[in-house]
Amino acid sequence: MGVDMPAGGAGQAYVIGLDVGGTGARGLLADATGATVARASRDRGLRAAAERPAEGGRDTGGGAADLLVELVGELLAAAGAPRADAVVLGSTGVSGLGGAPRETLPALLGRAAGARAVLFVSDALISYVGALGLAGGAVVAAGTGAVAVGTDARGGWRKVDGWGHLLGDEGGGAWIGRAGLAAALRHLDGRPGGSAALLDALNRRFGTPAELVQELYTRADRASLLARFVPDVAAAAADGDPQAAAILDRAGTLLAETALAALPPDAPRVVSYAGSLIPSVPRLREAFVRRLAADGVDQPPPRGPAVDGALLLARALLRGDLPPNLAGSGLLLGRWEAGAASGE
Repeated sequence: MGVDMPAGGAGQAYVIGLDVGGTGARGLLADATGATVARASRDRGLRAAAERPAEGGRDTGGGAADLLVELVGELLAAAGAPRADAVVLGSTGVSGLGGAPRETLPALLGRAAGARAVLFVSDALISYVGALGLAGGAVVAAGTGAVAVGTDARGGWRKVDGWGHLLGDEGGGAWIGRAGLAAALRHLDGRPGGSAALLDALNRRFGTPAELVQELYTRADRASLLARFVPDVAAAAADGDPQAAAILDRAGTLLAETALAALPPDAPRVVSYAGSLIPSVPRLREAFVRRLAADGVDQPPPRGPAVDGALLLARALLRGDLPPNLAGSGLLLGRWEAGAASGE
């Protein structure tokens, strides 16, 4: 699917890329050459917006959707652009948007932008494209959670992990936090594999273990709470604590193995990463690099963040050269075209 360009110099074509998570949103507006001409962000308040009813009782998908409409309007106003011809929104999906319906959100954004086409895709996809562009390979996105996407750039796709902090997201921030807190509690109990350093860190950050447990099991955002312990695990490892060091070594190895599993058989042997975790924890990154090197894959640094990937996909949507078989990848959450039925 492509988007008809403005005819005969009737006007500049613009595209918008949006990256939306549970705590913030980032947007870029670029012209058809890819030059970014406007930026906007909401670093706080997305969850609060998600809990607000839509303004005036409109059926827009809730306050989070209203916030995204505001973001689109801000981008257009900053660029002095009458519309954006193509929009790509990348998000964790319904949970990342506070329940805004994915069936109606693309049409809502399309109308707000004056667009001819909108794609709503997984944040894993825009993370991939931000890191590797539209070439083949695999990218592991690691923050609070962990998920990898791989493609051969000819229509073959793989998605690995992303199963959440209870069943998966191995090596991600919540996984590290849980492992570190478990080691702290093992020391408190006098069981093997415990860490006095991590128990001290638990007490400093959360109060007593009983207070931690009470808070953890009564919160909806348990993964985020667990991930708050990552800096403490990293600090303990840097100070020589063997249990903390082993946790980070294991996390880096698990993330590398997740990325390797995402490589389709005929994909280039190229792996990169996205998200804040790998670059911010040196020991974890060393383990990640070491495991990938043992498998002989190339490891280019990420080209850019996820919002850059959303923008690159929006340009591809405008040109009509989206990655092959995107509809079969499981990463396309919704689409909308002006004058056509929405949904996928």
